[in-house]
Amino acid sequence: MRVVTIPGTQERFDLDCPGGAAAWNRALNRRYAMENLRAHGSSVVRAIEARRRRAVAALAARHPFDRALDLGSEDGSLAAAWRRAGRYTLLLDLDPRLLRAAGERGVTADAMRLPLADASFDLVVLSAILEHLPDPSAAVREAARVLRPGGRIVAYVPWDKVVVFLKRSARRLGFGLGALHDGQAPGHLRDFTRSDLRELFRPFVRTSRIRLDPLSLGYYVEASV
Repeated sequence: MRVVTIPGTQERFDLDCPGGAAAWNRALNRRYAMENLRAHGSSVVRAIEARRRRAVAALAARHPFDRALDLGSEDGSLAAAWRRAGRYTLLLDLDPRLLRAAGERGVTADAMRLPLADASFDLVVLSAILEHLPDPSAAVREAARVLRPGGRIVAYVPWDKVVVFLKRSARRLGFGLGALHDGQAPGHLRDFTRSDLRELFRPFVRTSRIRLDPLSLGYYVEASV
């Protein structure tokens, strides 16, 4: 039994119980949605978040694609850049409330068990989602399964060890970080290193490239199947 809590509350969720992960995800989003970072009171936090979004969009646009899948899409704002270019993007999230905020059709589903056909997309985006999953390898396996031969995965994973250090240092120095949680971000179940990511992707892809960007406090992965 894997029991998790929501920081600042008494809420507890069993991730192994049917519906437990979905209920936990909805509760997290009510209090700590990733979208809150775009409007955060700290200009530094907003700049880091903007850099992440730009970097993921740039990686997604590096090679032509017709059909993309954004896993953990929340309100769809990350995928907006390539959707505006006329490229079809299916939004998928475990929280239907966030998908409704996107104002267009999306799929409410678990990234570890995709209700989608094999070889049906050219690109799958996994941005700031793998660290939230009880079984991230299942999500990578599913992402690879729904990709056409030659398709790509683009992923972002936060550099949690440094993020925690910087947040605690900023607090000690008196810099305001608003409601940011001092420790590992709420909802993060794992702290990935470069070698962890290499081993995570290796069984499911032909090639992968992992790059650490200190300015957006995270790792970027490009992988081909």
